[in-house]
Amino acid sequence: MNDQIDPEDAARALSEIGRRREQVIRRRAIPGWYWWANAVLMIALTAAVESRSGVILGIGITLFVAGSLVIHRPVSRAARSAPLRRGLVGPGSVRRSLVGLATLLVVLAGVSLATLLSLKAAGVPYPATIAVAVTAVVYAVGWQMLMRYETAILVRRSRSQG
Repeated sequence: MNDQIDPEDAARALSEIGRRREQVIRRRAIPGWYWWANAVLMIALTAAVESRSGVILGIGITLFVAGSLVIHRPVSRAARSAPLRRGLVGPGSVRRSLVGLATLLVVLAGVSLATLLSLKAAGVPYPATIAVAVTAVVYAVGWQMLMRYETAILVRRSRSQG
């Protein structure tokens, strides 16, 4: 009996392991629709608050909570079903992710404040709703970019460990 493994079979097996590892990493990434759905909920809630009507505010809060629960469920299930190996996320990955997150949060705050203050100064009606709408677009696009960046970091690190 020959215990030798054919190099081609070993290469195919290692390639398949790498492909499946990358598949798990990509599955864990949050889908783009999630960020847009959150953006719509933020805009609707802000419009309800800015309406200054108790009934509309109550409906807005109810829809915001219900919508949040509905959109978070499938995303949290997918994230739990594809746990990442502890060694995959190293200190360099965490540092890069935190820098990206901090940058996104500063950009969101800046866009929001600049838009809101400009609209208020110009006397535009419903300035908060418009400012949140502008910020929500940046939020949805920015989070998707950050998720792609973090996924690329994890895939690169996975390949280097494989």
